[in-house]
Amino acid sequence: MQPTVQIDVDETSGVWRTDGLPMVYVPRHFMVNMHKETERTLGRAAYAEMLNRSGAKSARYWCQQQADLLGRPAPEIFAHYLRRLSERGWGRFTIEALDPEHLTARITLRDSIYVLEAEGQATAPTCYMFEGFLIGAMQFMCDARSVQPLSITCRESACTAMGAPECRFEVNCTFAA
Repeated sequence: MQPTVQIDVDETSGVWRTDGLPMVYVPRHFMVNMHKETERTLGRAAYAEMLNRSGAKSARYWCQQQADLLGRPAPEIFAHYLRRLSERGWGRFTIEALDPEHLTARITLRDSIYVLEAEGQATAPTCYMFEGFLIGAMQFMCDARSVQPLSITCRESACTAMGAPECRFEVNCTFAA
Protein backbone atom coordinates (compact mmCIF):
# COMPACT_ATOMS: atom_id res chain seq x y z
CA MET A 1 0.00 0.00 0.00
CA GLN A 2 1.40 3.34 -1.00
CA PRO A 3 0.06 6.23 1.07
CA THR A 4 -2.14 8.81 -0.56
CA VAL A 5 -1.43 11.26 2.24
CA GLN A 6 -0.41 14.59 0.82
CA ILE A 7 2.07 16.63 2.85
CA ASP A 8 1.92 20.38 2.37
CA VAL A 9 4.98 22.25 3.66
CA ASP A 10 4.71 25.95 4.50
CA GLU A 11 7.74 27.53 2.80
CA THR A 12 8.03 30.24 5.46
CA SER A 13 7.59 28.29 8.70
CA GLY A 14 8.49 24.77 7.59
CA VAL A 15 5.26 23.46 9.20
CA TRP A 16 3.98 20.24 7.61
CA ARG A 17 0.24 19.80 7.12
CA THR A 18 -1.88 16.87 6.02
CA ASP A 19 -5.65 17.07 5.71
CA GLY A 20 -5.34 20.72 6.77
CA LEU A 21 -3.82 19.87 10.18
CA PRO A 22 -0.21 20.40 11.36
CA MET A 23 1.81 17.15 11.43
CA VAL A 24 5.11 15.87 12.76
CA TYR A 25 7.03 13.10 11.04
CA VAL A 26 9.06 10.98 13.48
CA PRO A 27 10.88 7.62 13.25
CA ARG A 28 8.90 4.61 14.50
CA HIS A 29 11.56 3.63 17.02
CA PHE A 30 11.36 7.09 18.59
CA MET A 31 7.60 6.80 19.07
CA VAL A 32 7.82 3.27 20.48
CA ASN A 33 10.75 4.10 22.79
CA MET A 34 8.92 7.17 24.12
CA HIS A 35 5.82 5.02 24.66
CA LYS A 36 7.77 2.35 26.58
CA GLU A 37 9.60 4.87 28.76
CA THR A 38 6.42 6.76 29.61
CA GLU A 39 4.71 3.49 30.53
CA ARG A 40 7.69 2.52 32.70
CA THR A 41 7.73 5.93 34.43
CA LEU A 42 3.99 6.38 35.03
CA GLY A 43 2.93 2.75 35.31
CA ARG A 44 0.77 1.02 32.74
CA ALA A 45 -2.62 1.83 34.32
CA ALA A 46 -1.97 5.56 34.71
CA TYR A 47 -0.40 5.79 31.27
CA ALA A 48 -3.28 3.89 29.62
CA GLU A 49 -5.79 6.26 31.25
CA MET A 50 -3.83 9.28 30.01
CA LEU A 51 -3.60 7.80 26.50
CA ASN A 52 -7.34 7.13 26.43
CA ARG A 53 -8.12 10.75 27.30
CA SER A 54 -5.58 12.35 24.96
CA GLY A 55 -6.14 9.86 22.12
CA ALA A 56 -9.92 10.24 22.33
CA LYS A 57 -9.70 14.03 22.35
CA SER A 58 -7.39 14.05 19.33
CA ALA A 59 -9.37 11.49 17.31
CA ARG A 60 -12.66 13.26 17.96
CA TYR A 61 -11.12 16.58 16.90
CA TRP A 62 -9.56 15.07 13.74
CA CYS A 63 -12.82 13.39 12.74
CA GLN A 64 -14.81 16.60 13.22
CA GLN A 65 -12.29 18.62 11.21
CA GLN A 66 -12.49 16.09 8.38
CA ALA A 67 -16.30 16.02 8.52
CA ASP A 68 -16.34 19.82 8.22
CA LEU A 69 -13.82 19.72 5.37
CA LEU A 70 -15.22 16.80 3.40
CA GLY A 71 -18.93 16.89 4.27
CA ARG A 72 -19.14 13.09 4.46
CA PRO A 73 -21.39 11.07 6.79
CA ALA A 74 -19.95 9.98 10.15
CA PRO A 75 -19.40 6.30 9.24
CA GLU A 76 -17.34 7.36 6.21
CA ILE A 77 -15.28 9.72 8.39
CA PHE A 78 -14.73 6.89 10.90
CA ALA A 79 -13.41 4.70 8.05
CA HIS A 80 -11.38 7.61 6.66
CA TYR A 81 -9.75 8.07 10.08
CA LEU A 82 -8.65 4.43 10.25
CA ARG A 83 -7.41 4.59 6.66
CA ARG A 84 -5.33 7.66 7.51
CA LEU A 85 -3.88 5.97 10.61
CA SER A 86 -2.88 3.07 8.36
CA GLU A 87 -1.38 5.36 5.72
CA ARG A 88 0.62 7.20 8.37
CA GLY A 89 2.33 3.98 9.44
CA TRP A 90 0.64 3.08 12.75
CA GLY A 91 -0.37 -0.34 11.37
CA ARG A 92 -3.05 -1.68 9.03
CA PHE A 93 -6.51 -1.05 10.50
CA THR A 94 -9.57 -2.84 9.15
CA ILE A 95 -13.19 -2.30 10.16
CA GLU A 96 -14.67 -5.75 10.67
CA ALA A 97 -18.01 -4.32 11.83
CA LEU A 98 -19.34 -0.81 12.36
CA ASP A 99 -22.91 -0.37 13.55
CA PRO A 100 -23.89 3.32 13.33
CA GLU A 101 -27.29 2.56 14.88
CA HIS A 102 -26.03 0.81 18.04
CA LEU A 103 -22.69 2.66 17.97
CA THR A 104 -20.44 -0.38 18.18
CA ALA A 105 -17.39 -1.42 16.21
CA ARG A 106 -14.97 -4.29 15.82
CA ILE A 107 -11.59 -3.37 14.43
CA THR A 108 -8.58 -5.50 13.52
CA LEU A 109 -5.03 -4.25 13.35
CA ARG A 110 -2.12 -5.90 11.60
CA ASP A 111 1.51 -4.79 11.62
CA SER A 112 1.07 -2.44 14.57
CA ILE A 113 4.17 -0.39 15.30
CA TYR A 114 4.05 -1.68 18.89
CA VAL A 115 3.97 -5.32 17.78
CA LEU A 116 6.70 -4.80 15.17
CA GLU A 117 8.95 -3.21 17.80
CA ALA A 118 8.03 -5.66 20.60
CA GLU A 119 10.99 -7.46 22.14
CA GLY A 120 9.88 -11.07 22.37
CA GLN A 121 6.53 -12.38 23.52
CA ALA A 122 4.42 -9.81 25.40
CA THR A 123 2.61 -10.67 28.63
CA ALA A 124 -0.06 -8.01 28.06
CA PRO A 125 -1.58 -6.36 24.97
CA THR A 126 0.85 -3.86 23.46
CA CYS A 127 -1.51 -1.83 21.28
CA TYR A 128 -3.67 -0.31 24.01
CA MET A 129 -2.65 3.17 22.83
CA PHE A 130 -5.16 2.78 20.01
CA GLU A 131 -8.08 2.26 22.41
CA GLY A 132 -8.31 6.03 22.98
CA PHE A 133 -8.12 6.68 19.24
CA LEU A 134 -11.10 4.39 18.67
CA ILE A 135 -13.04 5.86 21.61
CA GLY A 136 -12.60 9.34 20.13
CA ALA A 137 -13.70 8.22 16.68
CA MET A 138 -16.80 6.66 18.26
CA GLN A 139 -17.42 9.87 20.25
CA PHE A 140 -17.48 11.65 16.92
CA MET A 141 -20.06 9.12 15.67
CA CYS A 142 -22.19 9.86 18.75
CA ASP A 143 -21.81 13.62 18.22
CA ALA A 144 -22.95 13.24 14.62
CA ARG A 145 -26.13 11.53 15.85
CA SER A 146 -26.55 14.01 18.73
CA VAL A 147 -26.54 11.21 21.29
CA GLN A 148 -24.74 11.26 24.61
CA PRO A 149 -23.72 7.79 25.83
CA LEU A 150 -23.07 7.14 29.50
CA SER A 151 -19.70 5.74 28.44
CA ILE A 152 -17.71 4.58 25.46
CA THR A 153 -15.32 1.72 26.00
CA CYS A 154 -12.71 0.11 23.84
CA ARG A 155 -10.84 -3.04 24.71
CA GLU A 156 -7.97 -4.70 22.92
CA SER A 157 -9.33 -8.24 23.05
CA ALA A 158 -6.42 -9.89 21.22
CA CYS A 159 -2.84 -8.86 20.48
CA THR A 160 -0.39 -10.24 17.96
CA ALA A 161 2.47 -9.65 20.41
CA MET A 162 0.76 -12.22 22.66
CA GLY A 163 0.36 -14.79 19.87
CA ALA A 164 -2.96 -13.79 18.28
CA PRO A 165 -3.13 -13.67 14.46
CA GLU A 166 -4.02 -9.96 14.65
CA CYS A 167 -4.81 -7.32 17.22
CA ARG A 168 -8.56 -6.91 17.77
CA PHE A 169 -10.50 -4.09 19.36
CA GLU A 170 -14.12 -3.92 20.49
CA VAL A 171 -15.76 -0.52 20.84
CA ASN A 172 -19.09 -0.16 22.67
CA CYS A 173 -21.33 2.65 23.87
CA THR A 174 -23.44 2.35 27.00
CA PHE A 175 -26.73 4.23 27.12
CA ALA A 176 -29.22 4.89 29.90
CA ALA A 177 -31.90 2.19 30.12
